[in-house]
Amino acid sequence: MPIHDVGYRGWDGKKTSPLTRWKIITYTGIRLALRSRWVARILFLAWLPVMYWGVGFFFIENSLKNDSTGLVSTVSEAALGKEIASNAGLTGGSRKNVARIVRRQYKMIPNVEVIATALESDDEIKTRNTVWGWLLMTFFRYPQGMLILFMVGSIAPALVAQDIRSRAFLLYFSRPIGRLEYMIGKLLVPTAFITMVTLVPAIALYFFAIMMSPDISVFWITWDIPLRILASTVVLVIPVASISIMLSSLTQESRFANFAWFAVWAMGHGAWVAILFSVAVGKRSPPFNPIVTNDPVSLRWSSLSLYNNLGDVQAWIFGFESFGQIYVSALVLAGVTIFSLLVLYHRISAPIRV
Repeated sequence: MPIHDVGYRGWDGKKTSPLTRWKIITYTGIRLALRSRWVARILFLAWLPVMYWGVGFFFIENSLKNDSTGLVSTVSEAALGKEIASNAGLTGGSRKNVARIVRRQYKMIPNVEVIATALESDDEIKTRNTVWGWLLMTFFRYPQGMLILFMVGSIAPALVAQDIRSRAFLLYFSRPIGRLEYMIGKLLVPTAFITMVTLVPAIALYFFAIMMSPDISVFWITWDIPLRILASTVVLVIPVASISIMLSSLTQESRFANFAWFAVWAMGHGAWVAILFSVAVGKRSPPFNPIVTNDPVSLRWSSLSLYNNLGDVQAWIFGFESFGQIYVSALVLAGVTIFSLLVLYHRISAPIRV
């Protein structure tokens, strides 16, 4: 090729719509992430809790099919043991016995009072909606919340850091790809994996519960639960994806971004636990549960932990908290997300300014 022919030339091929140019970035990121054995293992582990939570849906639906005596007997025997429950006279009677057992034996679980109140009710619709919502809320917060921490930590740190180190920006932005398209493409990589381990299995659990129900009319009674699942996924995806990609854009070494990712979550949650521990020591109160606690001090300081902020907003989505209790957590998540996106936009704009 003659030297004078080197340079930019017109493109005679078909151009992709600007609205879909992010797809190749997302597809490439997902394909590269799936090469990791750790990511594949985490995806496999993410579906194991579905079986455990499925047992919960199976139990509640079989209990609701029976009369109140059968429900009390089953819960009493599960909580206290068959012989103790029989001696205590709790193998028969009203649902109030069940609520009493739940309050006494499971007082450290989140929103235990709401669950106990629903079990006391003779309204099958209210009981089903409350227990289904609680099962799905805990599914999002505990097993999937922990798995997402490790999965995103295995995927996101290298997404932008490698582009900075290899100067792949020069290749990206020499094409008709803008900064927003690049941002969207990168943000959708962790979004896709988070959806795989939250939205998809949660919807699968919901339809499993529908199949366990007496008839299909239960779908019309619980029609809002899929919408709550979707909203809870969105609340989880937006801040988590924004923080992870922002941290990746701050360094050329993915290992530094990986350390920062875990440090952000560990330091915030550690500060919350330290405050609760110091308060408990000062008051000489009984030991607290650092995972779930309804203590007012815990609620006051939970905004220090991103993990707690996500859990509080998800509890509101599923109807277990009022907005007045979680508005600080919502503001924290919104502020962190906006800050992360602004920093990310500034970082990926740097090669163009240079």
